[in-house]
Amino acid sequence: MDVDPTRPERQILHLCETDGTPIRPLVTDEELRDRFDHQGTPEISADGKHIAFDAVTYDSTRTSQQSRIVIVDFDGDDAINVIDGELPSFSPDGKRLVFSRQRRYTNTDGAEGTSVWMMDIDGGNKKMVAHRGAWGGRWSPDGKSIVFYGGEKSTGVPVAKNCLRLFDIESETTTNVFSPDESPFGELSFQFEWAKDDSRRVVFGGPLKDTAELATGVIQVDQGISSLTVRTGDTMGASLIHGSSYDWKPDGNSFLMSGTIGDRILPISVSIDLLESLQTFDGIPDDVSASDPIHTPDGKHLIVSFRTQKQSASDSSQLR
Repeated sequence: MDVDPTRPERQILHLCETDGTPIRPLVTDEELRDRFDHQGTPEISADGKHIAFDAVTYDSTRTSQQSRIVIVDFDGDDAINVIDGELPSFSPDGKRLVFSRQRRYTNTDGAEGTSVWMMDIDGGNKKMVAHRGAWGGRWSPDGKSIVFYGGEKSTGVPVAKNCLRLFDIESETTTNVFSPDESPFGELSFQFEWAKDDSRRVVFGGPLKDTAELATGVIQVDQGISSLTVRTGDTMGASLIHGSSYDWKPDGNSFLMSGTIGDRILPISVSIDLLESLQTFDGIPDDVSASDPIHTPDGKHLIVSFRTQKQSASDSSQLR
């Protein structure tokens, strides 16, 4: 296991058993792990062969440097440093990615502010989906849509970041899944995820408008606000984190997220119907905090980002 108690900023992805027991660091190349020592938001291709994630280098003052998209084989070899960016998401055929880019890297590419892009997995054929505050793009399992937040209307007016938006791949048009006025959220967390089946459901979260209490939402994107289910941490029996990542179990009956248990950040699994108790992962070592958990497509492994547990669980700014 690659965790260093003397370097609290170091956060390394690990392949794990289904109970969270670490098997090995995801990336076998130690030099690359040392170069990009803050790894998060993994995404595995539908065929299970490749994992994309974002990776940041921290200097000695814990100042974040450029974030990069890295792709690695499932066995941890052949890591490729592809492009600046964050939050990679594979197309269903595994040949393309949608990802988000900070404003400082995109001025020469014609983007204003943060932006969402598509590209081939080798970095070629980049195409902007949205800019001017757009973030968090995720590719639907049926290949038809990209969900994100922010950006602007066709009139150039900015769209509030408290609603989900849907980019249609074929028509290249964008619509709101629900409007800012309809949204019960004051803002959305920057991470959300599609169910892996054909149900076109998305899980997301953020603080509620009226109470600022953190909550999680599940919505069928084609049905809009009428299909939205909102649950607070008390309802789910979990202590939520603003900025938590999400992932669905392959059967679509539950989703993974990061929560706080005691003073640690740890993965939790929540059933959609709440009929099953909250699931934790007893194989995770006691000396780590663990975030950004995902299932492999066959459900036989987890991929989780480990760091020394000295980090305060309230420090959600460090979650990726």
